[in-house]
Amino acid sequence: MLTVFIEYKLDTEKRSHALQLLTSMAQRMEAMGAHQYRSMEGLDQPGLFVETFEVETVHVYEEIKANRLVDQDFCDCISGGAAKLNVWAFRPVELG
Repeated sequence: MLTVFIEYKLDTEKRSHALQLLTSMAQRMEAMGAHQYRSMEGLDQPGLFVETFEVETVHVYEEIKANRLVDQDFCDCISGGAAKLNVWAFRPVELG
C-alpha cells in the first residue's frame, strides 16, 4: 500500500471554483483506485491544501498523478498552475 500526498496553493481569486471542484474529488479519486481520500487546508497557511489517500500499486499512483496534472480546470485554480501541483507517493519503511 502506498500513501499519496497532493499539495498546492490555491489562487485566492479562484478559491470558490476550486472548492466546488473538490466537492466531487473524493468520488473521482475513488473511481481511479484511491482509498481513504481526505482534503485538508493549512491552519497556518490558508489556501495551502493537501490531499491524501492510499493506493494499492505504483501503477494506480502513476495513473492518478498523470490524470491530476492534466486536469486543466482544477490546475487553473492553483497559483502557478500544474507546475505547482506537487504529487508524491510514500511506502512504509521496515524499521528494526
